[in-house]
Amino acid sequence: MRKRDPRSWRFLGPRETVSTRTGSEAKGGLADGVIPAVDGGPGDWLRSRLLASPKGATLVGSVIPVGFEAYARVFHPAQRTPHSGEMAVSVPWGAVVKWSGSILHPEMQWEAISQSRAITTNEQPWDEDPEVGQMPTETRSALVDVLAPQTSTPDLSWVCFWEGFAGIREFLPSVPRVQVPHRSYVLVHATVKRVGDGPLLVGPPLRDLGPNLWWPDDRSWCVASEIDFRWTYVGGSAECIQAVLRHERLEALPANPAQRADLLGDSINTPGGRR
Repeated sequence: MRKRDPRSWRFLGPRETVSTRTGSEAKGGLADGVIPAVDGGPGDWLRSRLLASPKGATLVGSVIPVGFEAYARVFHPAQRTPHSGEMAVSVPWGAVVKWSGSILHPEMQWEAISQSRAITTNEQPWDEDPEVGQMPTETRSALVDVLAPQTSTPDLSWVCFWEGFAGIREFLPSVPRVQVPHRSYVLVHATVKRVGDGPLLVGPPLRDLGPNLWWPDDRSWCVASEIDFRWTYVGGSAECIQAVLRHERLEALPANPAQRADLLGDSINTPGGRR
């Protein structure tokens, strides 16, 4: 029997996976346990809860829906490879702030804190900048640990991928779209645990893509990784966000939908900004 969610949005049953489809979708695209939605209805709620940004600025609330009790900004770590052939290690923004003489604060921007403000003999602590528009796999896994207990519907969560990424239109041409101001996403679903358990898409160039928007069916929280940002926003209950802020594998600070999310939002560390 085909399953339905409580609000009657239709989605494919367990036997109707991507492997049963034809054409380019059957060649790849969605990994096991990731199932295309039948329509974009589960994403309709987003449009009414995203703020319009003033000219020349981008507000946090234009990226992640407003209306949650609390918010966090989760920073994507930089990377450093100690020696050739060794595994890269994560470098938190806090370490970069310490090196550059910048100030750690909720609206800091990578381009501002990664410039040294004093002559120093200390070696730059990273050699690869944080990922843009993509939550690192280890960050996603840590978020699942926090978020899974914070929803009553862990077996159904909705995931959006920006359709502008290379390969999305080719491999997922008929997967339903979710339209929000300035962005169009493809919509799939998976369990919350599955989202943190390995790649969600298969085949180059899709395999490294993670969610740009992600929420459980009860909408108890929402995760947003905007395609131009080196961090991810999480909205949820106060308890949920406190758990995000306390998690030892996450570097996060409180956020507010009214804050600026663009480069000029860092008025403390940008040249000429207040210190």
